[in-house]
Amino acid sequence: MAQGSDGLLIAALKTSPACVDAHNLDVEQASSVLSEFHEQSVPEFAAQALDRLYGSLYASFSHFCLSDTARPIPHTWVGYRHGEVIGVLLFRLRFDRALVLTEMVCLEQSVADAFSRAVFARFREVKTIHFNAISLSDRLTGWPLQHYAFSENYVIPLPKSIDQYLASIGKSTRKTLRGYGNRLQRDFPKFRWEVRAVGDMRAHELRSVIRQLHRFKRASMAARGKRADISRRETARLLALARNTGLIGIARIGDRVCGGSLACRIGDNYVMLLSAADPTLASYRLGILCCFWSVCDCIRAGGRECHLLWGRYHYKTQLLGEPRKLFRLTIYRSRLRMLLSPLLVISMSIAATRYRLRNWLLPQSAGQSSTLSRWLSRAIALWRSVRTRVEHGHRVI
Repeated sequence: MAQGSDGLLIAALKTSPACVDAHNLDVEQASSVLSEFHEQSVPEFAAQALDRLYGSLYASFSHFCLSDTARPIPHTWVGYRHGEVIGVLLFRLRFDRALVLTEMVCLEQSVADAFSRAVFARFREVKTIHFNAISLSDRLTGWPLQHYAFSENYVIPLPKSIDQYLASIGKSTRKTLRGYGNRLQRDFPKFRWEVRAVGDMRAHELRSVIRQLHRFKRASMAARGKRADISRRETARLLALARNTGLIGIARIGDRVCGGSLACRIGDNYVMLLSAADPTLASYRLGILCCFWSVCDCIRAGGRECHLLWGRYHYKTQLLGEPRKLFRLTIYRSRLRMLLSPLLVISMSIAATRYRLRNWLLPQSAGQSSTLSRWLSRAIALWRSVRTRVEHGHRVI
């Protein structure tokens, strides 16, 4: 396999002896995985295993049911090793392609190999298998394939106690959190943070809080020249996801909601569905405080990880969020099939180049950027701001 500098992995037409040895080991591992298909069906045990194995919102069957209501039931692949379920993937067939619907999971070599072999053997019409938004535990070998990173999921590994978490956070961040928290309490004596199980709240009260947080989010993003497209349907989906396993933290000054966070438990992990604060309190850094307090609530609840999802914001790394790259991956049935699919190969190459260019224009931190890219980033931010004002009917001077 050969990897280009742009992060696009293209299978070489010839395999070195070292790769042959590695592939033989992978085949041996994959051969120990027993594959089972459930066509147009998702058994209850498989739906439960999705949460247990991956702890990911976009792999959860409950999220899938809320987001994919108008389409036919997908196929389910289950992988066993020594009688234990080690992998579950939902997928659909579209012409000569298998589209994997299970997203934001870490794909291991043995699971990828066993799944690919099983799909290509059972569905002879399938020529390519497509994964979206997956992480890779290691470099995949043994198949002609292409992949590129297009986003990232920020994940905080949660320790056993809040004291351990605080000790791990950088000294300057601890000082920021403590200082702004004390200042907020001093200036607003009636300020408080309360955490509640979503299931214990009345429906109208919960809906009111979520809508207020959405308003804060829209205002904050508009100030940065961005738009937050949040519909009533999106609000209803969040409430449905969090109904049974959600935690909501609410910041109040008296009875007024001024910020908060909503997290949903998937398996052993928590996913931050929403976190926002009143922009008029930005000088108190209430946004990062709400997220920090919510992470602490997840630790108290015994969570293993807290997923902050995508979006390159400095506060995520300040709170120890680790960026896990998300890849789009295409596996070809054979090298010949790859050679006979020039349009797909070219489109993957173009997409990889586009995202590489984006990452150069919008670096993760100013310290990693060149002078030119910083000026381009400022120009893009200015353009977004002007566009947002025009769309909201404001006069731009």
